[in-house]
Amino acid sequence: MILAQLGWNHTLAQDIALVIGAAEMQNKSWGVTITWKYRQPPYLDSAENIYKQMLDAYECGAKYIIIFNYAENMESPYGIMTDAHFEMLKCFWNEVVKNSKVIYGSVKAEAALVLPRNYGWGMRHPEDRIWGWWGPDEKSQQIWELSRFLLKKYGLRLDIIYDDAEFPINNKYKNVYYWNQSL
Repeated sequence: MILAQLGWNHTLAQDIALVIGAAEMQNKSWGVTITWKYRQPPYLDSAENIYKQMLDAYECGAKYIIIFNYAENMESPYGIMTDAHFEMLKCFWNEVVKNSKVIYGSVKAEAALVLPRNYGWGMRHPEDRIWGWWGPDEKSQQIWELSRFLLKKYGLRLDIIYDDAEFPINNKYKNVYYWNQSL
């Protein structure tokens, strides 16, 4: 199982593209953990925004959807989730999971962005670190610009994968873009 962490004001489509790409290439199940948006109360995003994140993950085929419901300074015995969050969970179950008009896994990738093998750049912003230690290099800006273009073009229908001979692409995607190609 592979999990993406949603929160911290990251790009939802990119986080899902990375986790689905990894799961697809390795034939694994995947899911999302929805975590803090803020470093102080209320910590979690609004119930409406979390509902949308859960809906997107569900429609993309997430097998697991988890909400990280903890902070050290909690005052509520029910964690950091509010009544609105619990009501949202009930609505999600009734309006999405039990609704035959909402199709689980209906959103499929039309394209893949292939990153360099073992390239551990965080992709959170153009100046992000590589393997948490080194600053961006000559590849970072090119990957940033190409990923922004493809995320805008494909949204949730883009997977982001790594070039790895152990996990070949083998015609899994209609459109394949490599990190070093120009558009």
